[in-house]
Amino acid sequence: MPNMNYLNYIKSLPTFSDFEVTDEINYQYNGEGDALVIKYLAGNNYKDSKVLPIQLSAYTNDLQTTKALLEDFAKTYNNTPFYYDNGDGTIDYVQAIYGTPMLLQNFDATGSNFVHQFVIAATIIISANVSEIKQVFIDNVEYETTSRSLVYAASLDNQRVSNALINTSQATMGMVKFSCTMINKNNQLSNKIRSIRQGQLSLNTPFVIKFVFSDNNTEETHTMLLENVGLQSENQTLPILTLAFSK
Repeated sequence: MPNMNYLNYIKSLPTFSDFEVTDEINYQYNGEGDALVIKYLAGNNYKDSKVLPIQLSAYTNDLQTTKALLEDFAKTYNNTPFYYDNGDGTIDYVQAIYGTPMLLQNFDATGSNFVHQFVIAATIIISANVSEIKQVFIDNVEYETTSRSLVYAASLDNQRVSNALINTSQATMGMVKFSCTMINKNNQLSNKIRSIRQGQLSLNTPFVIKFVFSDNNTEETHTMLLENVGLQSENQTLPILTLAFSK
């Protein structure tokens, strides 16, 4: 069972070096200085993993500085997997999803001061053994993907051998497919796809795609062709690019 200590992890980050970091059980804020309080919400336990929703409450006298610090923290550490050494011979895989900071209370009288309270909602995923696609590089450029699917599919020849009651299959060909979604931006990949769509580049233009996995940064590289691409653009939302490649 994962046993990462999230409180110790937050204390180790330089972001909160000037904060008093604690959990809700052991702290009562008196209005002095900056404080970060961790509240653990109801989550789910699995055999080798844990999904733990939390709430980070920051108390401060300096609204603008703390707001900028929290925004930078949430952006920097959001959806960035890492391995955490528990110090007892076990290492956990951790992924944190942080929301944007929200000002919950403004100029609240606490002790002899008026303080501000920010809240960040987060979900912490902790597992003892995970291998996932951590990074995606296309033509030597890393792209942030919102979803990823890497599939191997084989075409089977299924025949009955001699008088056997059960047929035997033999793979005659195999195919690797990769699909992903990302925010559509003006970049090298988007411009290359636009050129193919307009007939300015060959349909057989190759894409060199490298996957970096979370276990020991293992790499896997394939040269693939663009199978299909879709751009979903709606009012009040970011444009989403859906890509499918085949080898």
